Amino acid sequence: MNNLTKLEDERACEKLSIAYARHLDFCEYDSLAELFTVEGVLNAGSPLKGKESIRKGLFKRSPKLRSRHVLTNIHVELIDTEHARGISYLSLYRHIGEESLVDQPIDFDAPAAVGHYTDEFHKESGIWKIHSRVLTMAFQNPKYFIRK
Repeated sequence: MNNLTKLEDERACEKLSIAYARHLDFCEYDSLAELFTVEGVLNAGSPLKGKESIRKGLFKRSPKLRSRHVLTNIHVELIDTEHARGISYLSLYRHIGEESLVDQPIDFDAPAAVGHYTDEFHKESGIWKIHSRVLTMAFQNPKYFIRK
């Protein structure tokens, strides 16, 4: 594999991580599910296996949940031309409540959580996809995870 191809593949996987956060925060669940392989796994608390299971699980999220997933330290390592693994640090800001339904800023005093995603990427029909995304929390503020 030449250096340009390696950089292009790494960047494609990085873009999947960024797209995941954007689609999740703006409730674009169909688009988010399409980032995964057919047999993909998302474990952000409870495992969802398969693209359709991921799609259905995301649509169960409360409309009263507003979130912003800030990803940093995104690192992708190619294993071969069809597989890669990665990690992304997460700072999560979220609010659950009626205020989330109105297009106004919401007061907050700290991130809801800090952790990281561990990822596996596979090429599916020649296109990089997320095959597995597992969230591990390092710090979590319980008040941001209570349903109102």
